[in-house]
Amino acid sequence: MRGQHESSDMDPKYVLYFAVALVIVIAAIYGGLWWMFHRFQAEQAQQKGPPLLVDVPEPRPQPHLQISPQGDLDELHSQENEILTSYGWIDREKAIARIPIDRAMQVFLERQKK
Repeated sequence: MRGQHESSDMDPKYVLYFAVALVIVIAAIYGGLWWMFHRFQAEQAQQKGPPLLVDVPEPRPQPHLQISPQGDLDELHSQENEILTSYGWIDREKAIARIPIDRAMQVFLERQKK
């Protein structure tokens, strides 16, 4: 019994077939890529004139640092407070106006009571 092997194992010739097929596929892929590269290179060499450049938009201005963040916040709050506490037109043509928030709450409560 010594020196014999199981007869149910895979035949080694199939491993060899797979290795040969793998080398052929890799060679075909390499050859195809080589051909494609040289074809594209030849087409680009035949083009007349310099390659077209992409339009690059103007660079956007860089953001600036705030000189006084607390002052800017105070100014924003005062503008918002002015809007909330004063009368003014939103759309004069459509007769849409704003009223102070305190008055708007009073009007709302009066309408809710009715």
